[in-house]
Amino acid sequence: MHPLPHKSVGFRFPSDLSLLTLRGVGLQRVDSHSYCWDNRERRDEHCLIQFCVEGEGAVVVDEMEYSVRPGEAFLVDIPGNSRYFLPQHATCWEFFYFEFSKECLPLLRSLYGHTGPVVWVGLDTPLAGQMEQLYRYGVEQGMVTQYENSRLAYELWMNLMECALAGAKEERSKVDEARAYIDQHYAQESLSLDQIAQHVGLSKYYLCKEFHRTFGTTPGKYIREVRIAKACALLLTNQDCTMEEIAHRVGYANNNYFGKVFRAEKGLPPDQYKRQSSHYDMVRTVYDRPKLGAEGAVSPESATVPAARPKRPHSGR
Repeated sequence: MHPLPHKSVGFRFPSDLSLLTLRGVGLQRVDSHSYCWDNRERRDEHCLIQFCVEGEGAVVVDEMEYSVRPGEAFLVDIPGNSRYFLPQHATCWEFFYFEFSKECLPLLRSLYGHTGPVVWVGLDTPLAGQMEQLYRYGVEQGMVTQYENSRLAYELWMNLMECALAGAKEERSKVDEARAYIDQHYAQESLSLDQIAQHVGLSKYYLCKEFHRTFGTTPGKYIREVRIAKACALLLTNQDCTMEEIAHRVGYANNNYFGKVFRAEKGLPPDQYKRQSSHYDMVRTVYDRPKLGAEGAVSPESATVPAARPKRPHSGR
């Protein structure tokens, strides 16, 4: 990005044609924490794209907060259930902003459906260059006609849509990677949302939203489900393991906390779950796919596990 003057310009059209138009552009730098726009209280109607080039900002949409860092842009409908501001931990926020007429609402809602309100643009990309050129053109030369304005507005939105949809595909693969990472590291007591998000290169807020959208649950709940599923398998197939050993093997620091989580998930404590399995002479562990031996056949020792004999005979269930 080349150094540019911090200015803004608005565009007004005497025509009543229903065209998607650019209503205003600007480049602004803020360093006061009093900077805050609450879009629930605003009366001016437009859609906003705000592209961060330095520092950090924050936007809250439908009560969910997102960080906006260099190379990222957020999109909101004004008025609406959103607000944006300079967060307390940030010292400044520099950004381009582009205000559009409400005719762009279908495009904005389509983007929300694929990526949410924050889109990765990058700083040294053709789209970032297009935003800079559009700002420069608007400030230095203005728009000669409404048709020229609308053409440039549509061009920016089409390129933004293309960029966002390509990014959404890549980020969906990152959500799959996050689930695989949990499957591989569930036994680590230190496994956390921050650690998973850092591994896959997503913000934890975005990861939570996309993980829930993709799998119908949050990463935290998925970790618990995986750990308890693994614990159930150990309770059924390792009769000699103590509760403390099982707790450590599935990622819990102590068996007291493990017991609380197990009961919350399964509706009964782990020792009772274990005792229930002892009513059988044999326990067969059923996997989501056959466990194959060296020759590709189902391994009998992995499929059938003797259960502990009950201490006294029972007369059936």
